[in-house]
Amino acid sequence: MTALDLLVRDGLVVTPKGTFRASIGVEDGVIIAIGSSASMPMAERTIDASGLLVFPGIIDEHVHFRDPGLEWKEDFRTGSMAAAAGGVTTVLDMPNTDPPTVDADGFRAKLEAASRKSLVDFGFYAGVVPGRVEELRELAELGVVGVKVYMSETTGIREPVDDLDLIRTMRVASSLGLRVGVHAEDGRTISRLREELRATGQRNPLLHMRARPVEAEVLAVGRALLAARLAGCGLHVFHLSSAAALEVIRALRPLGVDVTVETCPHYLLLDGEDALSRLGNVAKVNPPIRGRADAEALWDAIARGEVDAIGSDHAPHLPHEKMVDDVWSAPSGFPGVETMLPLMLTEVHKGRLSYEKIAALLSENPARIWGLYPRKGSITIGSDGDLTLVDPDAEWVIRADRLHSKSKVTPFEGLRVRGKPVYTVVRGEVVMERGEVVEDARRGQLVRPVRRGER
Repeated sequence: MTALDLLVRDGLVVTPKGTFRASIGVEDGVIIAIGSSASMPMAERTIDASGLLVFPGIIDEHVHFRDPGLEWKEDFRTGSMAAAAGGVTTVLDMPNTDPPTVDADGFRAKLEAASRKSLVDFGFYAGVVPGRVEELRELAELGVVGVKVYMSETTGIREPVDDLDLIRTMRVASSLGLRVGVHAEDGRTISRLREELRATGQRNPLLHMRARPVEAEVLAVGRALLAARLAGCGLHVFHLSSAAALEVIRALRPLGVDVTVETCPHYLLLDGEDALSRLGNVAKVNPPIRGRADAEALWDAIARGEVDAIGSDHAPHLPHEKMVDDVWSAPSGFPGVETMLPLMLTEVHKGRLSYEKIAALLSENPARIWGLYPRKGSITIGSDGDLTLVDPDAEWVIRADRLHSKSKVTPFEGLRVRGKPVYTVVRGEVVMERGEVVEDARRGQLVRPVRRGER
């Protein structure tokens, strides 16, 4: 065996099926050896991973890096720096940029920006706007990992699709071997409630929960599952937030719907009324953060295997945009790609999760859902040399002003966490070491799915 580019020696390798101590050798960006340190050849660089956990590179399947068009909020440089600092090796970016990723021109504009700036690997979702469903065919050829449908208006895509376009999108996506993910909130319900509440003259951040109630999520989740059943399409429900929407999925899944589910750390860890009362519009996000009972239902669903992935929904805005008194003018979302893994590692120490479950929810399952496995999400011979090395006992405090994102706000400000990424390795290249992002590391690459019928 020839000399390795990188040897990660004597770490505790974590997979969804268990953990084992091993050394990992990477050459030309690919894992070529897994075994005892004594069996490994020499390497250009060696990382001593004794005392560290070694995860398959963490995948954040849900980021908004705002690039191109909204770079004052974030771009692929700062967003990928935040990802690297948070132990994330691959990000999947949403289509609501300017231009949106709804056609070939939008895809190429985003690819140019990401290829030039990103430290981590990246994939793109195709967006859909009314009347332009057929654009998906060219986007599939260009390499989108899946399709994102907004069932209510959002940044960059003002007009949500109606039920007819939803079914048409799913039929086209199914024919292309692509899964459709939905932002499942009913736009008509939200629009009417927001209009009624604004007319009262009230501006309190707590009104956000009333303007986007659980009922809006339930209605949209039900419609999406029924559309997927009619179209024979794989469905992914992004950022599920409520117990009631979980019940809809449980009721309709036996009809034969191929549905996977994501939730986010803020829905698991925060109480919406408390967060909006304490933090104001910093905690405003879509869907809104719900109550403690909803969080407990989501934890129960994770334990039962009904939640397949955790994504950050990294949705950055500048502090002056968020820290306003008027709930109606404040944008929704906050950064999360840098804090997602540490928050989940902390829950292991609290008994909520296992390290193996983290490997499933934050690595292997997202890779499987979006057709990237086993190139991503796996520590096996032939997989990309993407590794996230963690000190499981490091204790530290989340501070917004230390985040690498341009968005220096977080609802987790001041929270003490336990567990910290100490090395982030992308295809054998160290892009973060002991908290320091390596800005001169080679650029990330586009990841394309292996679609049905391909090898």
